[in-house]
Amino acid sequence: MIEKNKKEKIKIDKKRAVIIAAIFLILALFISFVISNSDGNHILKSEYSINESGYLDKIEITLKKVNYIHNNTGIEATFEITNKTNNTITITPDDYFKFYDINEVQIPNKYTSNPKIVKKNETVLYKLQYDVTKKEIYEIYFYSQVVENNIKFTFKSSDIASEIISEKDVTVEKKSNDE
Repeated sequence: MIEKNKKEKIKIDKKRAVIIAAIFLILALFISFVISNSDGNHILKSEYSINESGYLDKIEITLKKVNYIHNNTGIEATFEITNKTNNTITITPDDYFKFYDINEVQIPNKYTSNPKIVKKNETVLYKLQYDVTKKEIYEIYFYSQVVENNIKFTFKSSDIASEIISEKDVTVEKKSNDE
């Protein structure tokens, strides 16, 4: 009778050992899967502010600055885009970036001098200009065109810098010393 109990106890111990080994194996496979599919040290979220780097489908994007333009009737947003995909990407501003007015109608980008092609591992500054009415909070959505995911860049009117006036916009009058 004692030997029968010992044999049953050994069978139960073997089953426990197999179950524990299986749990550790599953846990090890899960950890290796998570590590292999991670995007490095990027913290992924859906909403970013100025100077926060967003990361979507191996494209890193940062809203660097926002300025008022055209006597404060528009804004210019400057993004830094790094292509970390294995391919070249072609950016069309109104497909990759969506900026909506109060009625949720997309406002088209007015700036046309951007590079359209971003090569693998290349970083570019990308400018967008929009005619806007002043409001407290602005949102620009970035779509990577790989999937329907997007990330949102939010900024307040207090985050927008004053309009920069370049010398070409200013007429300077010189007086001669003879007068």
